[in-house]
Amino acid sequence: MKKFEFQFESVLKMRRHKRSLCRQLLGQILQTDQRLLDQRLQLEGLRQEQFREIRLRQSEGVVDIDGATSLRFYAGQLQAQIQNVIANRKNLEKQIIAGRQALARSEQDVKAMEKLSDKHRDKFLYVQNRKEEMELEETWAATQRTGAVR
Repeated sequence: MKKFEFQFESVLKMRRHKRSLCRQLLGQILQTDQRLLDQRLQLEGLRQEQFREIRLRQSEGVVDIDGATSLRFYAGQLQAQIQNVIANRKNLEKQIIAGRQALARSEQDVKAMEKLSDKHRDKFLYVQNRKEEMELEETWAATQRTGAVR
């Protein structure tokens, strides 16, 4: 029996490769987003720690203006970094959406080619089975004729 060869196998491979690249790129973007989220949580924790330190120093009854000022200044710097991370995540969100759309399109392209491949394979198998049936019928008919001649 002949082996099935899909005539558009190279196109299917190319589309699978493109899908793989889309997955890889989206994964990298999502990793970056997670790193930014972790960074934001860390910065917010540090900022809250600064405010707790300020409250702790004021509860002791002694007001350290220089210390409180430096803690507030550092908390302000942390807030600016948090805002920067938030802005970066917003920009990254656009890339995530575009990456997901590209992945969805490439998935559709691959599925379409796989469906076409399945149709061609089914047709090929049907034709091969019909050929085998015809050969078997011819063989059977030939044996019947040779048996009738004797």
